[in-house]
Amino acid sequence: MIRFFRSLFPSRWVVLVLLFLLIRLPLLIFGLPATLSELHHVLLGERLHQGFTLYQDVYDTTAPLSAAVYWLLDIIVPRSYLAHRLLATFLLGYQAFLLNFIFNRNQVHPYKSFVPALLYMLFGSIFFELDVLSSLLIGHTFVLLAVSSLTAISKEASNAGRLFKAGFMLGLAALCYLPLIWFLVLGFFAVIYFASGAFRSTLLMLTGFLFPFSVVLTYFLYQNSLGAFLEQGLTWSWRFAFAFGLPFGQVMTIAALPLGMLVLSFLSLPLINLGPNYQARFLQFMLIWTIIVVLVLISGHDASVKGLIVLLPLLSYFGIFLFSWWGNRLWIAELLFLVVIVGVVAVRYNPLGLVYTALKIEPKRVQVQDHPKYQQVQGERLLVLGPDLNYYQNNSLGSPYLRWDLASPYFGRLNSYESLFTILQDLRNNPPSYIVDQQNLMPELQYKLPLIFQRYEKVENGPFYRRVR
Repeated sequence: MIRFFRSLFPSRWVVLVLLFLLIRLPLLIFGLPATLSELHHVLLGERLHQGFTLYQDVYDTTAPLSAAVYWLLDIIVPRSYLAHRLLATFLLGYQAFLLNFIFNRNQVHPYKSFVPALLYMLFGSIFFELDVLSSLLIGHTFVLLAVSSLTAISKEASNAGRLFKAGFMLGLAALCYLPLIWFLVLGFFAVIYFASGAFRSTLLMLTGFLFPFSVVLTYFLYQNSLGAFLEQGLTWSWRFAFAFGLPFGQVMTIAALPLGMLVLSFLSLPLINLGPNYQARFLQFMLIWTIIVVLVLISGHDASVKGLIVLLPLLSYFGIFLFSWWGNRLWIAELLFLVVIVGVVAVRYNPLGLVYTALKIEPKRVQVQDHPKYQQVQGERLLVLGPDLNYYQNNSLGSPYLRWDLASPYFGRLNSYESLFTILQDLRNNPPSYIVDQQNLMPELQYKLPLIFQRYEKVENGPFYRRVR
């Protein structure tokens, strides 16, 4: 199969797309329940569609451009997990072909091929969490668009437009997922490697980078929510605290195959003759990219399998070297690639339910649970006092408190007048129909904020309180 995709005939990319869809679509359409991340995105888009303002009327740390995508999807196809997954599939495929085009245009490998796109699509489908339309996936698209502009610049004065565009794309990437701001460092090195007039070129790129930030800051200033944006949209992203959907050991088990291949690819580099000087320079550029990826992963507070997205360009670039140095023993490369395909399909589809059991992977930890206790109330506006989003699967968000880690500083300090006043202001004009009290806070809330919480009476079974007046 590697030999087949080493050609640039048009039939190759058609087969590549069909192979990608064959691996990805069955599980998207028929396979799995929604993930908690998707439920979170759907709730956020629905709340924004109802006319509420991000950060002010819904407490969340999702970057503004990603939130805008979820809002737009809810306008077009309300509460559609399939729409989210199809758009994620399109973005991943687009990224694969864009990166493949960048590599072939710049002749960074010993030969032009579709192998980088093949590796990108293959490892981008290794686990169902990569099907999620995450902020990282959206922002990573703009990173690759920026790299496309940065690596196309030359020694001519006409580079001004490309440099501004590259900075602009990096700014959009950071506004989708703030830790991607580290790629601005990669942009500086790209200017050094591929452009002339480093100081002027850097200023052009910085101007493009700051432009979308100035627009977003102006928007939130006019919405009277600039402080909330600075606190939740910017400051919160630098907590350096990790939230694991799956335990770290399970995340590393899933990542073992791509990480193992990446290590083997690094080890094969001394065996490859890079040829022209430009290829050696691009290798240095990709080694810096590797460092940036580590910084992004450390800075991001979402330490789930979705973080593999930023590894995909490294796998595409370095992976091709692993399949290139065998010479006449190409059958070894084909056998190795067959092992990779079997491993990816096995981890993705869990045949006979045996793979996850053997690897001790618990996918239900990140999936929406279809349990009767979550079905007692449907079609209502809820406030969930606790971290369990499953109660929202058939309901809508009835308060600003989408994330419990942002709400708990208020509900965890009910002896503070400031906390009580904030809760009162958030709920008095548009109270939810039901409250789900996971933390046993309602007795104290009814005593200290009777104007709001005395309207609710406890339902017999479960942690539900229903508004009666």
